[in-house]
Amino acid sequence: MTVRRRALLLLCLPFALGLSLTLQRVSAEEAVMSATFEGKPWTASFTMAQTMQMGGKPMLNLSGTEQGSPTKTFNSMLVLKDPNDLAGSYKLKTGSAANSANFNMLDSGAMVGLVRFASGEIVIDKYDAAAKTISGHFSALGKDESGKPEGLTDGKFSGILVAAQ
Repeated sequence: MTVRRRALLLLCLPFALGLSLTLQRVSAEEAVMSATFEGKPWTASFTMAQTMQMGGKPMLNLSGTEQGSPTKTFNSMLVLKDPNDLAGSYKLKTGSAANSANFNMLDSGAMVGLVRFASGEIVIDKYDAAAKTISGHFSALGKDESGKPEGLTDGKFSGILVAAQ
């Protein structure tokens, strides 16, 4: 076998085995957020993370929206422990704008459902300061407007670009 054929086979081997030759950074288009809501899979069509100052405190708004009928959005506001390193565990509480989360459903622009989470946790496992992205996991328990208990489980997010306000 010639050297040229051997080199071509070596280049093709990773693709044949399903391996990539290069590692790529996650782009905003590859950002992912998903969970299980009402026992059904939910996957965000688009995600957002934004740092800001609110009441003199560093905050992070993390959200994901699944487009459809109805459109379903997970939204959270977290008081950051360290505005320069977003990694950490954030316990959700009810009755306060800090460390709160909700899940709302809109159909044709009208609110058709809202769940306010009273407990749970959002964990930012990794903050890549150079790429300005976060990755982690979350879960939450709460009630809808009628008082019915609802849960968001198996939540995960990765490669979400963090913008500053």
